[in-house]
Amino acid sequence: MIWDLFVLVFYFIIVFYFGFHFAKNNQKEEDFYLAKKEIHWIFLLISLVATETSSLTFLSIPSLSFKGDYRFLEIAFGYLIGRTIVAFYLLPAYFSGDTISVYEYVGNRFGKSPQKTISLVFTVSRLLGDGIRLYVSSLPIAFLLERMGLKFSPELLGMIALSILSIVTVIYSVVGGFRAIVFTDVLQWFIYILGGIFALGLLISKLNIPISEGVTQLQTLGKWNFLIFDYLPSGDNSYFIVFALIGGAFISIGSHGTDLMLVQRVIATKNLVSGQKILIGSAILVILQFLLFLLIGSLLYLFYAGQTMAPDKVFSLFIINEVPSPFLGILVAAILASAMSTLSSTINSLSLTWARDWGMDRWFSPRTLSLFFGITLFGSSLIPYFLVQTWEKGILEMGLTIFSYTLGPSIAVFFLARGKANLPVSGFVFSTLFLASILATVGFGLGFQLSFTLLIPIGFGTLLLLVQISRILIKKN
Repeated sequence: MIWDLFVLVFYFIIVFYFGFHFAKNNQKEEDFYLAKKEIHWIFLLISLVATETSSLTFLSIPSLSFKGDYRFLEIAFGYLIGRTIVAFYLLPAYFSGDTISVYEYVGNRFGKSPQKTISLVFTVSRLLGDGIRLYVSSLPIAFLLERMGLKFSPELLGMIALSILSIVTVIYSVVGGFRAIVFTDVLQWFIYILGGIFALGLLISKLNIPISEGVTQLQTLGKWNFLIFDYLPSGDNSYFIVFALIGGAFISIGSHGTDLMLVQRVIATKNLVSGQKILIGSAILVILQFLLFLLIGSLLYLFYAGQTMAPDKVFSLFIINEVPSPFLGILVAAILASAMSTLSSTINSLSLTWARDWGMDRWFSPRTLSLFFGITLFGSSLIPYFLVQTWEKGILEMGLTIFSYTLGPSIAVFFLARGKANLPVSGFVFSTLFLASILATVGFGLGFQLSFTLLIPIGFGTLLLLVQISRILIKKN
């Protein structure tokens, strides 16, 4: 166990090095948030994939093929469609002006009220969702502390782990800025991909059967199913191929076209063509990455054949029980890498949106704002410890699904801004319609138990419908 701890300490030292090494380059606001647009697009591509891959992705994707098949790849191919649309429709508008935050583009078209409103929705979504991701990511560190013999309650160990993870992430994010975050993302991507490849190799060796035999077993069990053409009139159709591709496309348009944290990596490149390479290339890389994690889940199914296992915990249990030291430390570092790349990016993008969209750069430096949001994010990650178990489960699920309710209306805002027509209402009224469409999407989703692949298109259509109704009413008057 001491070697596992050594691996983690060594990993943290490398992360600190990146933060302090690039600290001298952050003289101006554009340096801190976009690194003067000097970073090569390949590094930004890898950083983008690392940022969108949280520890929840690393640990939960294998559960999908463990309990089912490969139908989740339909969503990933929808990502490719969505990012292609962003690359050729939305992205040219972002490169046409001199903006650092993409919400400034909304402000230039519709005024300050919609700009601040969509920034606020982004802030709340990120603080809730990524605070929960930080909480989940601290659990492996808490496990190591317990294995080392620390005699504290699980809650206290979890808070100690959260403090360690938060301090390291906040320091290199605040000191090194965007440049340090990008290159640390690249390092972290290689760590968790190598961790996944190691886990796959370890599973193959422990199964000790010919690969062809394993492939045949999985085929017999229907584990290789990929495309789902059967529509169920009274069932879950999230992976019905039409819904999956449309849902995946809308998810990617929302995340990579309107979410500042991810778009920031695209507009940080030197020109439009490089940005388009980043978007489309990242979709291809994500498909390959998901394929790796799904393969792990399939082999876990063979490894635990006949045993009753909780799918969402099966990969974590395999890591804890089957991975020897010091490789356990490497895999825990991989989990932390997937989490820290997302969290550091959240801190930087929240600082950016409040600096530019709310004008806080008049009073606070980028580092001060980053420190504030790092502390705020740490506070939000403590919330699950103060809730009873039943409510904790509820808030975890809410934190993971809240983006589905907000992305649809956000996409509509940017598509309206990209169009030539002006709004029929004032910016304040439009902001009200935007928030109303989010509430309507939540109501539709909860009331009709809709599949997640439909929530974003519904939110998108709801805001467009409200704007069109407003246009008709105003014309009549």
